[in-house]
Amino acid sequence: MLALASSTCLSAGLLSGIFSGSAHAFTPHEIHDANGNKVFDLHLFYPNDGTYDGEKPSSWVFDPATLDRIYSAAQYWSDIIKIRPGINPAIINIGTEEEENAFAYSPIATEVNGAGTLVNAALNNGLIDPAQLLDGAHGMISIGKMDWDWEQPFVPSQLIQTSQVDMTSTLIHEMAHALGISASVNYDQQPGAPVEAEFQSVLNAWSSHLIDGNGKAAAANQTIICNYCYAAEEGADTFDVSAGWAYFSGSHVDEVLNGAMPGIPLRVDSSLQPGRLDQPFSHVELRNSMMSHQQYSNYMSLREAEFAALQDIGYTIDRRNLFGYSVYNDGVTLLNDNPFFARNSEGTGYIPNTFNTATMGLGLHVYGSDNTVIQRADLLSAGAGGAGIRVDGIGNDLIILPGTRVYADGLNGLGVMFAYGRDHTLTQRGDVEALGENGIAVSFDFGHNSMGDDTEYRGSYFVTSQVADLENYFPDYYAAALAEVSGPLVSTFDLTGRVAGSRAAIYMSDNAYVGEINVMQGASITGDIVSNYREMDENNDLRLTQLRFGLEADDQGKATDNTDANFNISYADNITGDNLSLQFWGGSSTLTGNHDLYEVIVGQEATLAGRGQYRINDDRYFVNRGTLFSSLPGSAIFIDGNYEQSDSGRLQLAFNNQKHISNLIVTGGADLDGTLSFAPERGFYGNGFSITSDLWLQANTVNGAFTEVTTTLASPTLNATATDNGNASYTVSLSRDVHAYEQYAGSENAHNVGNVLDRLVVNPSPQLEPLIAALDFSATDGSTIRSALPQLSGEAYASANGVLINASGATRLSVTNRLSQAFGGTPVNPVSVLAFAPQQKSTQAAGAIDKVASETNSSEDLNRYAAWGTVFGSWASQSGDDNAARTKSTLGGFISGIDGSVYDNWRLGVMAGYSRSTFKTASLHSSGSSDNYTLGAYTGTEWAAAQGSIGLRTGLSYSWHNIELSRSVSFNGFSDNLSADYNAGTFQAFGELGYKYNLSQRSTLEPYANLAYVHVRTDGFTESDQNGAALAVQSGSMDTTLSMLGIRAATSFNLGNALTTVRMDLGWRHAFGDVIPTSTASFAVGSNAFTSAGNSIGRDTAFIEAGLDFAMTPTTKLGVAYQGQFGSDYIQNGVNANFSVKF
Repeated sequence: MLALASSTCLSAGLLSGIFSGSAHAFTPHEIHDANGNKVFDLHLFYPNDGTYDGEKPSSWVFDPATLDRIYSAAQYWSDIIKIRPGINPAIINIGTEEEENAFAYSPIATEVNGAGTLVNAALNNGLIDPAQLLDGAHGMISIGKMDWDWEQPFVPSQLIQTSQVDMTSTLIHEMAHALGISASVNYDQQPGAPVEAEFQSVLNAWSSHLIDGNGKAAAANQTIICNYCYAAEEGADTFDVSAGWAYFSGSHVDEVLNGAMPGIPLRVDSSLQPGRLDQPFSHVELRNSMMSHQQYSNYMSLREAEFAALQDIGYTIDRRNLFGYSVYNDGVTLLNDNPFFARNSEGTGYIPNTFNTATMGLGLHVYGSDNTVIQRADLLSAGAGGAGIRVDGIGNDLIILPGTRVYADGLNGLGVMFAYGRDHTLTQRGDVEALGENGIAVSFDFGHNSMGDDTEYRGSYFVTSQVADLENYFPDYYAAALAEVSGPLVSTFDLTGRVAGSRAAIYMSDNAYVGEINVMQGASITGDIVSNYREMDENNDLRLTQLRFGLEADDQGKATDNTDANFNISYADNITGDNLSLQFWGGSSTLTGNHDLYEVIVGQEATLAGRGQYRINDDRYFVNRGTLFSSLPGSAIFIDGNYEQSDSGRLQLAFNNQKHISNLIVTGGADLDGTLSFAPERGFYGNGFSITSDLWLQANTVNGAFTEVTTTLASPTLNATATDNGNASYTVSLSRDVHAYEQYAGSENAHNVGNVLDRLVVNPSPQLEPLIAALDFSATDGSTIRSALPQLSGEAYASANGVLINASGATRLSVTNRLSQAFGGTPVNPVSVLAFAPQQKSTQAAGAIDKVASETNSSEDLNRYAAWGTVFGSWASQSGDDNAARTKSTLGGFISGIDGSVYDNWRLGVMAGYSRSTFKTASLHSSGSSDNYTLGAYTGTEWAAAQGSIGLRTGLSYSWHNIELSRSVSFNGFSDNLSADYNAGTFQAFGELGYKYNLSQRSTLEPYANLAYVHVRTDGFTESDQNGAALAVQSGSMDTTLSMLGIRAATSFNLGNALTTVRMDLGWRHAFGDVIPTSTASFAVGSNAFTSAGNSIGRDTAFIEAGLDFAMTPTTKLGVAYQGQFGSDYIQNGVNANFSVKF
């Protein structure tokens, strides 16, 4: 019975003097919160230290293990309760006794209805009656002798970690009583007599929140009515719990329960022994609660509703730092958008995408039954013992949506945990991890009983006790408990998302049975898969968990009965479980760990590849009805047990070009049928390669034989044969076609490369072997080789030469325009001129020209010394054909010169220029640029003719080219990035003869013919590479002659006040000599040389120029011009603008 005292009230701040005057000796220990505030003063009483509860001293000495658990429990509460600044800590006396028990007590702080305990008042700076103190303390805890867990230090966890009585959870429970979870009830129970129970004359904070089964609130001196109680006097104020339950109700509790029940359920009697009163209404009767007095509890921490009750009795607790959300209801469908993150400093909200670090924090708790919970919000925990989702109850369906993160990366973290009940399902489509120390991504585990497993132990299909015959002496209790666990904890776990755990990705404890786990397309597993469950069914058969790979998922991520041919997974960790039936039904699974299993089944439409060990139950088989592929030469699939291959089965073994083989090793018997096939690993195999071994298959005994022996080689170039030599010896031979690569060429360039590959493959450089292997193990129709050969050629360098040939025209055009303009012509793209010499006396020829030339066409440049300049820009495309790919290029630059009159009406000048060319052949993944530097000389003259003049314009130039080109080669897993930096030069000589005819004062017409010789020379060089595809390109040259016939026309007119000139040039260009550029190269590591042709420069092209000038003022002129060339192989476009001012 709880005793209350009455006295004068004091504030908590006055107690320090009282405590210091105590005559008792004790060992103090301080507990602080995360901010350094002292929350608890623990007074540890050893024997001979005096009384710790006002009545008795301690009977035994605290050992280190007990102290560890005392401090851990106190620290747990100091991290949760937010104390008010400036208060004294709560002082708690802790002692020991001989009884098999543990209890705690804190008197009511003051004789006022609704007052909390002394501990409550101390922590919340409330009023305290000093007469209520217990040997100078606010509360006390007594620890008796039980089967405590003293072997390992306490570590935070969601589940009880010991099979003994868990002291830490017990002390957390007892401290909660001191905090105020305790009812103000007087009761008396004599053997064979009804119970007499009533509320005390003053109700504490806990009792003031109680309601009975009819919703009536508790009141002082109220008579309690129960099935085992005396009948109440007529007219008495009663509290009716005859239906079995009372409830704690408050605003915070109601918020958490969300209408699931009237309040937190409480009992007046024992759940195991109805009728025996057990601290009435002082223990929480939520299923398996650590705050209950139930025989079985698998919680290490309080639940959210219990924390809410502490809030309702006056404590400040940031509940959302401990729980993201809880579902206490039954039969609801919830799309959960409640996240779990770190809290802000005020404790009023989450900080998105940051990890919560609360000890034993929980993102989502599903307490109720028959719910469908769809998790969409992220749950991020990094605190010790933290978890993402915990599921209890019966028949809950949990769905984690794609893109949802459920992380529990702290010590002992559990991403998703199913901890109680039966017939749940899990559909995991998101991202679940627990990568901290001892982390488990998905846990199926009832855990242990905090009261010790001897007291009661539960799991799938069983409830046991070592201290009581529950089935016979407590049949109703036993039947109810067994009904809660009579089924698989989880019937179906469908996985299409990610699971990753440091201790295990998927863990099934010895008490948790899972019916089936379906690993389907999209799944990613990092960490072991472990099952420790070994329980038998009613027929004494082992309950098997079917771990199935390769079924097809529906749109909701749930398994269907269909196999999935596209399924693919690689799993590098271990699978262990005596009750695991490992099954592969579709697609391809590659496993490389060591596995301890009940059996293995490879279905007809599935492939199991990799290496590793499979230990099989003695009376079971590794059954192969599909393909078993020991895929790593130099390693083996080791079956510790028996192997059976059906007529549809295929055993596939690998070898490589180093003559290493893979094996199947069977310690038991091998029953053989079906096919044996040999798979060459990708690599270079020389002609005549052969390997013979009798170690491919090793078994203790062999029954039957393979009906077919073959190879899996699928190659466009290689041929393979497999031969059964008898006595488990087999030979595999490879050969190559004579024209293995050239036969797939689709162009002349490709033929040339293919021919070289056909020759060098007899004895290639080791650097070329990966390249050849990529060709040999490509598409069987040769399509990969067909596309690869052009990439391996030097075509890009040949096409770059053609770009240089065409770019040379910018120099010629600039010079002829200058000479035409110097003699009063009107080129389409005039150059800008600065005359700096005085007018000279006209010669006789010049005078004759002046008489004939139109006065409207400028002749101001005649006989002057002049400097000039022009800028140009163009973009071009050299068309692709059945041999070379299309190349696009650009050109931009300037040319300037200086010239003057010499002899009789001749002009002589020099010029220099810079330009930059770029070129790109997209289909060959090549691009480059050239910096071009040009020097030249030119001369020209005119002779008078009827109605005009005859002009001669000639020049010589040389351009230096600094070229950078990069290209990439990529096909069938082979890639190389290649680059070159080399030099080239262009020499050209050119001339033009034109007859300028004056149609009128403002109009001229000039037919012309020109001829140019262009010589391009390139240096030899070797590409830089990474993987062997580099070319050594030889030096080369290209000689081309270009002729053009055309006609120019110009006319001027006034547009408003501006003199406007329109110009046009039409011509036809014909190329002689080297029209198609070529480049000769060999592979840099050694091969015969081969020639590659680039794009044609355009044998015949139409030339067009059009320009328009505006004389905005007598000294200012603005001009714009377009220039283009059009041919079947070449298209070029250019736009130039000109602005000139005379001074």
